[in-house]
Amino acid sequence: GKGGRGGGGGGSGGSSADASTSARIQGELTGARDPRDILAIVDADGDSFDPIHTATAIHRIATHTKGDATRESVTSSPSFAALMDLVRANLGGMNAQGLANVAWACARLDHSPGAALLDDITAGLERELTAKPKGRAAKAREVKPQAVSNTVWALGSLRHRPSDDALASIFRAVGPRLRDFRAQELTNVVLGAAHMEYVPGEAFNASVFDAVRQNVQSFEGQETSNLLWALARVGARAPDELVSTLLEQSAAQNLGGMASALNLSQCLWACAKMGVAPPETYVKAVDAELPRCAARLTTESVDCILWALATMGAPLGADAMDALTNSAARLADRMDAEMLVKTHWSLARLRHRPAPGDMQQIVSAARRLADELPVDDRLTVMHAWGVLRTNPGDDVIRAYTADFRGEDEGEDAPGARESELDGDQAAKLLCAYGRTRHQPPGAHAAALANKLVEEAAEGSLHPGAAVLGLWGASLLDMRMSTKQLDILARNAIVQDKKLAPRSLAKIVWALAALGYDPTPKDLAALKDRSAHAMPRLMAKDQEALREALARLGDVQITRA
Repeated sequence: GKGGRGGGGGGSGGSSADASTSARIQGELTGARDPRDILAIVDADGDSFDPIHTATAIHRIATHTKGDATRESVTSSPSFAALMDLVRANLGGMNAQGLANVAWACARLDHSPGAALLDDITAGLERELTAKPKGRAAKAREVKPQAVSNTVWALGSLRHRPSDDALASIFRAVGPRLRDFRAQELTNVVLGAAHMEYVPGEAFNASVFDAVRQNVQSFEGQETSNLLWALARVGARAPDELVSTLLEQSAAQNLGGMASALNLSQCLWACAKMGVAPPETYVKAVDAELPRCAARLTTESVDCILWALATMGAPLGADAMDALTNSAARLADRMDAEMLVKTHWSLARLRHRPAPGDMQQIVSAARRLADELPVDDRLTVMHAWGVLRTNPGDDVIRAYTADFRGEDEGEDAPGARESELDGDQAAKLLCAYGRTRHQPPGAHAAALANKLVEEAAEGSLHPGAAVLGLWGASLLDMRMSTKQLDILARNAIVQDKKLAPRSLAKIVWALAALGYDPTPKDLAALKDRSAHAMPRLMAKDQEALREALARLGDVQITRA
């Protein structure tokens, strides 16, 4: 959000200017449309400025400054520095609106006035919100929602975090008033908290939910996406029905039109972060919109959408997924290491293989960033290539696995590098090699297999690692000893309750492919576990399991 535009005024006149001079200055400030003209008024009459003039001047400058070049020219000028000195001198006489105008202007100008001044603005807003009326007939001082919204938004936009005590006091005072806030005002308060990385607490969140319910029809695309994103950032889980109402309304509003790319990326990210499934009508709208807005997707948008879909386990239709991965490919030269890893992780989770040309561009980013990735991230990327059955090129695979291959560096002890991996990492490598049809050096593959056997013998091998490792070894057509296969098979038998039926079937199939010759006792155990898994398998997996058992020596297998 950009914050509201603010309002006029902002304090009380002082004695430094008579009424006619004060009115003239204010008239000239409000009539000026060019920042240079406003700064000229500061130069000519700054000595006569009171709090209202000061707040008006900086607010008008921010309103009429367009473009980065103009902004830098304005904020770097001596006249603007003089104006900021006037802001500091007059801040104590400003009311909530004046404080908001100063804060909003600084944020719009991307000008940090310093922590001390922002803390003074925060203290002033707290004072205005918590001031008690004096005398029985006196009324509490009115603080408009716009002033609160703009101030909190500006503090967040400037990434300034006041003290927790001050923020707690402000949010405690604001919570009961949120029903009076418009959609943008309410959204910007939560957005400011998110950017400050401040968690307002359950009571404030409940007030937000209540205010949104009361005013839900006034929320449009940007307010909806900013609100949900901000709530997710501060750890607030919005009620399912409220999220559904907002998203269904957003879908009816065409997801915000030209802002759809940003809006849908924020909403999907928020749903995934909060653990709330978006309604079907919204998913259909996203599915239809993504191909249309793909050209407007940024690296951040692609990152958010892919992560969200993968986290929720909710792939979109083929056209939408192709458009999304095409955007990832288009932005490949801008990918950093984090986005590269998340993109591969997401595509693997979604089981979506990009078009060959798109995959080639994504691989080019992988090649460029290879040296920037730590071990676990390289393994994540390798595992994704395996899941997607994509060979990025043997040279790329060697670059990603060089640190794991001891013999390439002339190690004295074969397998020294591999011994630093755990069973899960070794299994991912073996499976990735097999699925990408990359033949690793024999000693390297054997060392990885030994790592699996060691952990299986200790009883510490994770069932998932056993599946990946054996599957990879079978795809590589490795030769393993009967003793090694006995250990891995018995480990699977012991852990069968932790294995999904299809995972057990894969292990049995891999053992058969590796030429395992089980003892009658081990074969009986595998048959028993397979019999329990069989009813929960699809027909083709049942057939594959029967064939594997037959290859292991079960001559009595039937098609019952």
